Amino acid sequence: MKTLDEHNTERQRELHRAELPNPHPLPNGIACPTCSEELRDSNPSMTLTSDPPQKNIHCDNCGYRGYRLA
Repeated sequence: MKTLDEHNTERQRELHRAELPNPHPLPNGIACPTCSEELRDSNPSMTLTSDPPQKNIHCDNCGYRGYRLA
């Protein structure tokens, strides 16, 4: 069994890795409401703390910008 300190150290490393930003927008499988091309999550590692949580999205084809539910 691991100690509490060992557990906390491991979790801190895991959380740090999970928080590293992904600088590349990722396709999300949602059609753009303006031109029907695939939308992208603008910053995949960031979720807005709204209620409900949302993500920034954009379209590379026509420049549409908006939000989707996370």
